[in-house]
Amino acid sequence: MNPEQILDRTEACQKLGISRQTLLTWIRKGKLKIWKRVGHGSNAALLFERKQIEALVQSDQNTESAIS
Repeated sequence: MNPEQILDRTEACQKLGISRQTLLTWIRKGKLKIWKRVGHGSNAALLFERKQIEALVQSDQNTESAIS
């Protein structure tokens, strides 16, 4: 996969406008899937597909528009 198509944990949080804790909650609840985990334990690097993050951003924006 092309490096431009991948976001790390920090980039994903910034793009989504959420905290790291919320990111981990979304992963546990199945709202977000990890593309690849590098390493072990809490220090593992989590990588995400950019298109999945952008789809979540778009769906959140659509939800906000529908509520307004």
